[in-house]
Amino acid sequence: MTRRCRLGAVLLAPALVTIAPAAGPAPVRVVSPPANAALRPGPFWVICKGPAGGLSVDGRPRPWGPFAEPVRAARLDLGPGRHEVRVGEQAVAVWVGGEGAPPGWAAFRAHPIPEGAGGCGRCHETAARDGLTAVGAVRPFSSCLECHPPSAFEAKHSHPLAPLKNCGDCHAPHGPAYKSLLKAPAKKLCASCHDM
Repeated sequence: MTRRCRLGAVLLAPALVTIAPAAGPAPVRVVSPPANAALRPGPFWVICKGPAGGLSVDGRPRPWGPFAEPVRAARLDLGPGRHEVRVGEQAVAVWVGGEGAPPGWAAFRAHPIPEGAGGCGRCHETAARDGLTAVGAVRPFSSCLECHPPSAFEAKHSHPLAPLKNCGDCHAPHGPAYKSLLKAPAKKLCASCHDM
């Protein structure tokens, strides 16, 4: 290596060190509700994954439900209007009530989740840990069919059940903005597997 190349490497090395991201814990991710969601009146779940930190609504602390990290959840029932839900340093603005949502805010739809930690076990693997419920992976495809039998699937979908591997390929039960809990518009989802 020439002297000029070594000098360049010495001068460039500190710049590379400052560019590299600092290693640390993964940031918290709010799973539900999404930012700028227009919610129907009534109770809903705030669900996050990662080091949760505190939970507050409009600047007032709220308790988490009996869930073990990395998944934390709390059931909220807020009055009409705009609210700020803060999880640690992350803030999510939501609107409660059908009328008056700011322009561009999407209607929030979510699969019903029964109250209490046991409701998660309908779709997720769960385990008790230190008096808390640990929520794990989504249960197999067949768990959806416990409540939504194949005959109901075939009546609603224009697709045979057999080649599908997971309802989560098309549906997002924790709150997409699309009808029928779809992750995207139906035509876009179909085009992800089929030539259209």
